[in-house]
Amino acid sequence: MNHRSALLAAVLFAVGCADSNPLGPARTAVLHRTVSSDLSAAGPPGLTALTWNVYVGAEIERVLQAQTPHEAIVLATEEWAHVQATDFPARAGVLAGEIAARRPDVVGLQELALYRTTDRPFDELATHVAYDFLQLVIDSLRARGLDYAAAAVDRTTDIQVPVIAGFDPSGQPILAGVRFTDGDAVLLRADVRYANPQSGVYRAHIPVTLGNVTTGVYQGWSSAEATLGGQTYRFVATHLAGQEVEAIQLAQTEELLALLGGESQPTILVGDFNSDAYGADPTRATPTYGMVRSAGYADTWSQPDRQAPGLTCCEQADLRNPRPTFDQRLDFIFTRNLPPGARLVSRAVVGDRPGERTASGLWPSDHAGVAATFLVPAAAAVAAK
Repeated sequence: MNHRSALLAAVLFAVGCADSNPLGPARTAVLHRTVSSDLSAAGPPGLTALTWNVYVGAEIERVLQAQTPHEAIVLATEEWAHVQATDFPARAGVLAGEIAARRPDVVGLQELALYRTTDRPFDELATHVAYDFLQLVIDSLRARGLDYAAAAVDRTTDIQVPVIAGFDPSGQPILAGVRFTDGDAVLLRADVRYANPQSGVYRAHIPVTLGNVTTGVYQGWSSAEATLGGQTYRFVATHLAGQEVEAIQLAQTEELLALLGGESQPTILVGDFNSDAYGADPTRATPTYGMVRSAGYADTWSQPDRQAPGLTCCEQADLRNPRPTFDQRLDFIFTRNLPPGARLVSRAVVGDRPGERTASGLWPSDHAGVAATFLVPAAAAVAAK
């Protein structure tokens, strides 16, 4: 490997994961929080939760599977073009429209990519923001008259890759740098009071090596304690590793359940668990779904009995398939220890209809979202305090 290739490998994977002690003291920074005095936008009585994997816009794993630095540049250039073609600013508008239609109290979002660029890919980490998915969603919600706060955010995988930005007069490629940072967030409507925001990154991760540099692909979780109707709920959002790395996913599941094992408050656990509960192809199933259920969590889609399949994944990578291509149920809203008398009154898969695409025909994500609304009798909420 020549000097330039060695430097490329170092740049490609030197950033790594931002949290070296994921289940230790949690980060508690609150990005912003406002409390509205106008509760007319509070939506219907009860508690509505929504979860949605919004899709990073490309198949990042292709880059991470590159066998050489040259191949990594080629694949990164292709996938950066895919990020731009899948147009998250437009998709954020559709996502915000679907969220606004339901005005959920609590929202869990996954794959909130932060893409940054630099013209000096071998000399500096990229800082120029090209796409901030979290801010784009929040801004799109505000454009629709809704104020949501990012109560807790986890930042996980963080890598920088050179891409071909053009060619000089002699035909030599001009390289730029694209930095991809993944993450998840808990959003709360502005009139919802909250406390104790936390986030972390799972110890179990997918190691990645190129050249002599090793880093990894990481997943994480975020949570906050939201108070609604006099009752406080622990709301947790997470994204687990894919089905193709089952051992990593199961280790993360064990970490998550251990983290929440001593939680006595009513808990709402949401996210993309990458564990198919539909079961059309048993070879893709992982034990994660059963592990969560065995830990005492109810699946709001199947409790009480629900016949509709509730499929949430996956559209094609370019998001331009004319009809939905879902054949799995990977995204869940789980509950545990809800107050006595609490009952589920509605649930829905969102973002899975052709009319919910962007003006150019893009699906809002490669996943559908899931929403659920609960009613809690006032007496039960007071008694549970």
